Amino acid sequence: MSTKQQKRAEFALSSLERFKGNVPKEYAQFIVGVPTMILTNGLGQTLAFLKAKSEKKIERKFVYETMRTYLKKEYTHFASCSDDVDFLKKLNSVPQGAYIQMQKEVLLMLEWLKRYARAFEKAGEKGDE
Repeated sequence: MSTKQQKRAEFALSSLERFKGNVPKEYAQFIVGVPTMILTNGLGQTLAFLKAKSEKKIERKFVYETMRTYLKKEYTHFASCSDDVDFLKKLNSVPQGAYIQMQKEVLLMLEWLKRYARAFEKAGEKGDE
């Protein structure tokens, strides 16, 4: 039986599979800043921002879709969402305690996403080399 941390790590790693071990630098750098964005602005505002900017910045679209997929997987509240508008409406309608728990859960998953994005950042593009 997997622990909750293992499940978060598995989800984060599977989200990055499309890059085949070569996460573009702009993705890795953006992912690192998302938890701070959530802590500063809140989960709902961060998701709305990412959705608004997802047409022009593909790394923002990736993070938005990853967070949405994770919330839909973890919380049955979102199971019936037909589109992004419905998803964001349902997020705005959850009680405060549930909203805070969802935000904490997303932050914990993002810690794994950050670690893996940095670990698989394209070779030769890391800023710390």
